[in-house]
Amino acid sequence: MFGVVDCFGKDLVMGLSRVVARLRVVCLAVVAAVLAVSLAVVPSVWAVELDDGDWYVTKTGVQDAWGQGVTGNGVKVAVLDSQIVSDYPAIAGKHVESKLVLKDGGSSCMDKDRTLRMDVSNPDLRAGDRGLYMTHGTEMTAYIVGDGSGYDGSRGLVGVAQDARVTHFPMSFSNDGMLGGMAPLCEVGDDVDFSTVLRRVVADGNRIVNMSFESKYRPQTVEAFVEALRAGVVIVSSTGNDEEDSGPRDYVGEPTKTNRFPGALAVNAMDASGGTNRRDGGVTLLAPGGGINGYGTTADRELGKDADGRANSSSAASAITSGMLALVMSKWPDATGNQVLQSVVHHTQGNTSGEPVFDKELRSGFGVIDLPKLLAVDPSQYPDINPLLEAAVVNSEKYEETKGMYTDRSGWGDHQIANTQVFDLDGSSHIDVQREASLVGEEYERQKDAWARVERCRADGGADCMQYSATRTGQTSLSSLAGSESGSGAVGSEGNAQASSASSSSSSSSTGVWLWLAVGAGVAAVVALIVVACLLSRRNRNEYEAHSPINDNIENQRRFGSSN
Repeated sequence: MFGVVDCFGKDLVMGLSRVVARLRVVCLAVVAAVLAVSLAVVPSVWAVELDDGDWYVTKTGVQDAWGQGVTGNGVKVAVLDSQIVSDYPAIAGKHVESKLVLKDGGSSCMDKDRTLRMDVSNPDLRAGDRGLYMTHGTEMTAYIVGDGSGYDGSRGLVGVAQDARVTHFPMSFSNDGMLGGMAPLCEVGDDVDFSTVLRRVVADGNRIVNMSFESKYRPQTVEAFVEALRAGVVIVSSTGNDEEDSGPRDYVGEPTKTNRFPGALAVNAMDASGGTNRRDGGVTLLAPGGGINGYGTTADRELGKDADGRANSSSAASAITSGMLALVMSKWPDATGNQVLQSVVHHTQGNTSGEPVFDKELRSGFGVIDLPKLLAVDPSQYPDINPLLEAAVVNSEKYEETKGMYTDRSGWGDHQIANTQVFDLDGSSHIDVQREASLVGEEYERQKDAWARVERCRADGGADCMQYSATRTGQTSLSSLAGSESGSGAVGSEGNAQASSASSSSSSSSTGVWLWLAVGAGVAAVVALIVVACLLSRRNRNEYEAHSPINDNIENQRRFGSSN
């Protein structure tokens, strides 16, 4: 009897010992696997060693915003530019898609020499196509969402709003050689029509549109611009890289130019010291764009090596501003685009007046963008009136040379052009004004009237008074118009619009930086629990062995073939 019990006890202990040993092996394997996965998913932007060419990230409050979980998540940004290299490493794993929108619903287009072709089904470039590794459109997209990855393991561009969703709309082919400059256009087959593209941007629910290019003359675009303003879309544009003083003697807008349209945030570049390149009354804001990391030519696979190779452009300043505004919108999702712009002009660096102040020296517009202030102050306290639109219309009425720019011209022919009197810094140029510019004045009056109704509603103790705001009523009217005309493509509400189903095969996605931080914390917790479980299992085994006096005998019996 004693022999039977003893053998049973020996077998039981041996079985438990083997189970514990196997459990330890499994625990160690699981820990190793989880650690490997956690290392694999750490976003590369956190592993990038930033340098002084990244000052637009390190010295502007962008990194601090990331640390607070503000990464642009949920904000849709449209980038209108040249073709992008979709597999450029810094954007290849991000929320970036490309849409070629052609007039009359075409499927492809070619340049005038019929040597270049873009297809709606696949409008992007791949690294090395035509010897191109970088394009202007790629660089601007990377300034918004780039994760710092470069070719062959080198450094790439770091974006400001890591988790923003970018839709790139190619406006041209990419040129060879220096980034920027004149790029070949779609001129054979269906063409890329600016107004058609801008209307698609609005219909897709983009809250910001970045236009880092200079257009001298597009008089037929007023209606599309005004529709974008009506929907509360924030338009960010670059003002050019001229070194000589240029532009009007005050901010009044230039309605025939896409990059200086009244209501658009026209951005010029500054360097880390705050210096800029010229006086220009058409500039409304300064932002980082001088002495920053960038590429020099379309064949470059590495960033510029020194100060001479750094970017200095209003194009970059525009894209970086768009990224910063995406951060602001993700922090304050209930604020309209107009209210965000109000906050921008109220809270530029050094402005403690509480009111927008335009630089009388005509170097900085309303000032230098101040991201920390914009993240600290809720924009929804401000009127839903585009302050740049307001400034252009109001200022134009102050001067004899520009008075009447945005008033009714119903007697003119469609897109008929007239000129203001000379109104530029060098005393030789006028501003072109088309018949449809009167729509600009009408939109400003609409926004004013809508806000007055919001305030009356609030004074009466009403509920959801923002339903009467210019943005909400404008979006509703545009949605109704789009639905009645086409039966599809209605304008989405700000911050809640769904992505269009039409997209190229270059669409890619990533998980946000802040989400990765949360995942990392969860992984760390799981690893900790597994380690604790392994330690407890080992402890239980040691305790069991300490209280089992026959253990050593069992092992010896097994080893030497003994039995009772």
